[in-house]
Amino acid sequence: MKDIFSNPTEKKVAKNALLLFLRMAMLMGINLLAVRYVRTGLGIEDYGILNASTGVVQIVICLKSILATSTQRFISIALGRNDAAGARDSFSVSVKLSKWLSFFVFLGMETIGLWFVATRMNCPESRYSAMLWVYQLSVANFILTLLQVPYLAVVLAYEKMNVFALVTVAEGIINLVSAFLLFLVPGDKMIFYATMLLISNLLGYIIYMVYIRWRIKDMYYQDVKDKRLLHQVLSFSGWTIYGSIAAAMMIQGNMLALNVFVGPVANAAFAVSLQIYNAINSFGNNIIMAVRPQMVMNYSQGNYRHLNRLFVLSTFALAALLGIIIVPLETWMPEILMLWLGEVDAMTIVFSRLMMVVAFLLLIGMPITIIMHAVGCVKQYHLIVETITILCLPASLLCLSWNYPPEAVCWSIIIFIALAHISRMFCLWKFYFKKI
Repeated sequence: MKDIFSNPTEKKVAKNALLLFLRMAMLMGINLLAVRYVRTGLGIEDYGILNASTGVVQIVICLKSILATSTQRFISIALGRNDAAGARDSFSVSVKLSKWLSFFVFLGMETIGLWFVATRMNCPESRYSAMLWVYQLSVANFILTLLQVPYLAVVLAYEKMNVFALVTVAEGIINLVSAFLLFLVPGDKMIFYATMLLISNLLGYIIYMVYIRWRIKDMYYQDVKDKRLLHQVLSFSGWTIYGSIAAAMMIQGNMLALNVFVGPVANAAFAVSLQIYNAINSFGNNIIMAVRPQMVMNYSQGNYRHLNRLFVLSTFALAALLGIIIVPLETWMPEILMLWLGEVDAMTIVFSRLMMVVAFLLLIGMPITIIMHAVGCVKQYHLIVETITILCLPASLLCLSWNYPPEAVCWSIIIFIALAHISRMFCLWKFYFKKI
């Protein structure tokens, strides 16, 4: 173990990963309780409607990950070169882009998105008005998330994982309290819960913004005169958006497909499986968040030896950690779901087992994606990999239209994600290892 973490970079990564694991352990317990109480407090039908209506907004969640990845990448490269002014310029460009994106998201969600929710969603007439309220609150929540991204990217690029952990745990506690209150508050519980999610997100935004202005004084907004940086960020984001759209179509697109072809009950089952999928992602992303800044900085410094060590360590750590978690869950899934939720149906069990496989396949390829982003081969990488990934949605639609069981959606995701991973390894060899 001493030989594995033999230099300061790897020790710092290990320390950050440990802190993030502690955060994840707390959030895991909080979220498991919250899901149980939200599902019980709202009822199966309202829980399905909540996830389906917010799922329309979540289709453009790709914009958040695009902006976050781009901002963190350019800030980390600047920090690796000890270029404080470059890091500040990258942050400023990101703030400007987040405002532009927020405006266009608002236009799209209040036109096309609202039309889809109002005319195409499968919802009981008695819950139609509540569904529209939840949708509008979700739009506001997502716009706030976009505005938060530049500040969160700075926190992660500077590796202030303690701040990130405290904020996310605080948000989780607010969500858990909101779930408890569902049994006490009068009025429409679904609208109340969506409102509390918005308040929780607003708190996180304020804390990140105040912390950066207080503790990272070099990082403030200024009007960037150099248009080349804006063009570089837009070019990087332009191809990254393709990969993020594929991810959004894979999850939220299939959520909407289940709503249209099957109904809210299938949405409720898929939503539970997504909670497990997100929990597995949380485990893996602790390693990814800890290792990403150092991998990008080592690449910017030309330190390929340390970069390769970090790549190997993170890949093996992900495989070992996920294997330890997933194998017991797959084995005792019915018992675990019964203990967690009380009463579960067969569809929920099948969805949950299959979505864990999806999480594993996606996470095991994340170290490759970090290297490809550091290298800058985003066009070639995402064009090859995500073209395969995005095919899972039309395959799911065909299966559902041919009256295959709902779990065919998960099988189509698994098949195309596995094919995409093969192409991901080909890209790593061609655009990185072969060149160095």
